[in-house]
Amino acid sequence: MSQDDHGRPLVTIIVNTRSHPWREKAIAFEQAVELAYPGQPPTDQDTYTVRYSRGHDGHGAGSLTAGHSVNVKNGMVFDVVRTSRS
Repeated sequence: MSQDDHGRPLVTIIVNTRSHPWREKAIAFEQAVELAYPGQPPTDQDTYTVRYSRGHDGHGAGSLTAGHSVNVKNGMVFDVVRTSRS
């Protein structure tokens, strides 16, 4: 947790229908993937799609790509889909 996040109120975000407590101001693509698939490191065969809804005004819904983040708010919903090439 960075100094900027110290003292931030705990909010609840929903990732793939599961509630997660979150204290940071933003969530990165990689953090959303880890919450959705804990302990399952991505392979070269995996691609992920991260979509969110119920976000802040002006950014209420959208998608995240690797290396990017979005500010969170209480009740924000993330759908993370893993696709594996065979």
